[in-house]
Amino acid sequence: MKRLLNISNSIPAVVLFAAMMLAGCRSGVKNTGKDADTLSVTRANAAIYEDIKQAEKIFYTLPSPLESAMLIKSAGALFDDNLLNPIENARNYNTNRSMALNLGIYTTDLSFASLYDQTQLIINYMNVAKQMADGLGILDAISEEDIAKLEENIHNTEVIMDIISQTY
Repeated sequence: MKRLLNISNSIPAVVLFAAMMLAGCRSGVKNTGKDADTLSVTRANAAIYEDIKQAEKIFYTLPSPLESAMLIKSAGALFDDNLLNPIENARNYNTNRSMALNLGIYTTDLSFASLYDQTQLIINYMNVAKQMADGLGILDAISEEDIAKLEENIHNTEVIMDIISQTY
């Protein structure tokens, strides 16, 4: 009976020892640091995602080129081509940042000229906007069909505005 009592006292100690050994082994899998790497990548992706979301908020609050031109016209502004960014300035824009910014400006000027039925300016600004898009490598985003449609409807302000809105 005394021996049975000694065995029953040592059972909890053996169970505790076995539990500690199993917990320390972590199922026999070696930690290669991949968990830490995955956590770093996940945090980096989350930061990038937040930056993108912030940029989208800013981008989508800006008026489109068409909206900008319509706001100017609805404010009662008369057409004045001196307000437009001269197409000759296009050669000065040689960085992606300056080309992207001025693509938006030239597209707004194109919309403005279209609202006032300025045919020659529409052609000129369409060409310079195409040049900026090509310089940025995004000319493929504007289909040949849209370009042809613009050229065919040079006197149809509504069609031009629709294409500019869709492209933007």
